[in-house]
Amino acid sequence: MSRKNRVNGRGKTKAKAVNSATTIVEKNWWQPFLFVLAGILIFYPPLVKGLFFNSSMFIFHIVTAVVFSIILLDRFMHKNFRVIRTPLDWAVLAYAGAYLLSLLGAVHLEEAIYGFLKALNYFMVYWIVTRVAGSYQQVRELLKYLLAGGLAVGLIGILAAAGYSHYPGAFVGGMIMSTLQYSNTMAAYLAVMILLGVTLIQQEKNIYLKFIYSLANYIMALAVLGSLSKGAWLILIGGVFLLLIGMPGIYRIKSVFFMGLTMGTALLIYRPFMAAISLTPSGGPLIRVGIGAVLIVAGVLAWEVLQRILKKQSLVILIIAIIFLTLLAGGIHVADNQVLQSSNLVKEISTALDKGDSSYVTRLAFMRSAMEIAKDHPVIGTGAGGWEALYRQYQNFNFLTSETHSHFFQVWVETGTIGLLAFLSMWVILFYYIYCIYKVKQKQENKWILAWGIATGCLGLGAHAAIDFDLSIPAMCVVLWSLLGLLNSLYYNEKAGVPKGTVERTGYDWIQVGIAALLAAVLLVGGSKYLYAANQAVQGKNTFASAMEQSSFIEQEEGIKQSIQFYEHAVKCHPASGIYRGDLAAIQGTLFLVLKEDKEEEAMVYRQESIKTMKKAAELSPYDIRLLSSLLRNAAVTGDMPGLMQYGQMMIKASPNEPQLYKNVAQIWWSASQTCEEHGQHEMALEFTRLIVKLEKDLRLQINRVDTDHPLWQGERLHVTPEIEKIAGQAQRFSASDN
Repeated sequence: MSRKNRVNGRGKTKAKAVNSATTIVEKNWWQPFLFVLAGILIFYPPLVKGLFFNSSMFIFHIVTAVVFSIILLDRFMHKNFRVIRTPLDWAVLAYAGAYLLSLLGAVHLEEAIYGFLKALNYFMVYWIVTRVAGSYQQVRELLKYLLAGGLAVGLIGILAAAGYSHYPGAFVGGMIMSTLQYSNTMAAYLAVMILLGVTLIQQEKNIYLKFIYSLANYIMALAVLGSLSKGAWLILIGGVFLLLIGMPGIYRIKSVFFMGLTMGTALLIYRPFMAAISLTPSGGPLIRVGIGAVLIVAGVLAWEVLQRILKKQSLVILIIAIIFLTLLAGGIHVADNQVLQSSNLVKEISTALDKGDSSYVTRLAFMRSAMEIAKDHPVIGTGAGGWEALYRQYQNFNFLTSETHSHFFQVWVETGTIGLLAFLSMWVILFYYIYCIYKVKQKQENKWILAWGIATGCLGLGAHAAIDFDLSIPAMCVVLWSLLGLLNSLYYNEKAGVPKGTVERTGYDWIQVGIAALLAAVLLVGGSKYLYAANQAVQGKNTFASAMEQSSFIEQEEGIKQSIQFYEHAVKCHPASGIYRGDLAAIQGTLFLVLKEDKEEEAMVYRQESIKTMKKAAELSPYDIRLLSSLLRNAAVTGDMPGLMQYGQMMIKASPNEPQLYKNVAQIWWSASQTCEEHGQHEMALEFTRLIVKLEKDLRLQINRVDTDHPLWQGERLHVTPEIEKIAGQAQRFSASDN
């Protein structure tokens, strides 16, 4: 070989080596970077009040859209254009599509848009998880992020109870609520995380990770006990039962041991921990928690010693059973003599299966009302927020709730039969996936154990969501959709996967990628615009409050006008918001009052603007009681007589079981009739009196329609108050005098 060829050969080899090194470097940081992004995405939602508030959700929309776009670009660069590839992919997308379709029949467009963006976000979270978790080990790693989130929630709750954390609402009335602000949801969430923690322990070989999983489960179990939640026991008992059914051989015993270790230790520590909270010396509660942690570590070590020393499996099982039974007996003894001495806990547990309990009865009432709403909106539903807007009109007795306390019925109300079928199909496909993975469990036992643990968590959360509003808290949907994504990955790798390195292509690759990019843009733009609008509204509210404190007329006028500008920006960015328009109309009405003495012409301009803004706000949110009350007050301020009639009628229609509404509306209408009469508007005055007479008749009809003697009626019972009788009598005499 010539020297030139040898040099060229070495050059080519060197170039290949450089390219290879570049590829290795890219692989060494890029894919782990994507994985960490996905992990953070599913880790933090429970820590920010469950994303319950709109501003937090808008930020999450932006984050999710960005992460989704990065991973979609990564798939594109690797020529993997297939976005939808499994039955569950289609079902989860159909769920989001149902919320998009529900916009056509939305009763409150603003809330319906929010609901669609949430459903779209959940689909993207699911898709991100199922794409980055491409192997069994990666599924386990992502589960660790979920478990870490549960541990953080449990720790914050424990620290808040002990007085070391000041997270708002984390410990209220002797109940641990942690970052999720609602004890039942927090307990349900942590119960699912405990099941996942036990699942991760099953095939973990690292002793330190076993310590971490077990300690995490213990902290979460202690927080569950402190929540006084009945629903958590449903998940734990049912979940453990399911877990044991599916676990093979020795893993069943292992599950029993570690679940017994977790709950037994938590029961042992709970009463001393709660008692120490009220003690003056600091550090007492955490000392009790530390004692429990020592017991957990000892339990894990005991398991390890037994596994290593004893060789006969039957003897191991026998000894483990004896240890577990001893631990369980001790836990029960402590529960009998200490934990169950807590009257709150006794009350919560004793009412769990009581069909006469108010919680049970009201939930049945919620579901009956939901079925009636779904019957009137059977195909595409009412849009998100439809339940809260309409449920008062379907009540047999008065109760106050913003949720159906059953996600299945909530979906039916909001998205109609189309959305309900999409949601149900997700669960049917989950069972199908489990069946497919079960058929090969003899060959790949590790995958089956992981898949069954994930499925148990899904079923536990789904079962509790059937009787509570867990999935109305966005962070819980993120958890459930993440678990579904992980299960989808295990199924795809086992059943429908393609050889590693194969490029997946279909006949409509570009359409899929294009639609996915469009959806990412919708979520990103929607989240950004609505976050900006929310910030503008907050600034407008604060500016208005500051302006009203000014003693100078000029400063007050300038401050109110600046506040109006902020709200106009909010409305421009979010034209579907009735709330922002209602606030804007109220501020415009206030400015009318401020200016009408010295600047009458300018004041009338703001009056007309306020009336026009109110009308649009009522169109957008026709059943929002708080908004309608604000519009009614502002109509009185601005002298909008047609508005007074319209908003009063809308209020009664939206909430027909509140006697105070009838009284307030009747009083406002009677006052308006007298004002009209004084100003020579006799026909307008007569119209108000006719409405008052009709209102009194409608009230009597409503009393006959509902069960006013129901023992669980909330608030003042519906009746014809003396004030209404008096006003109705005056209105009848006024009308009669005209004849």
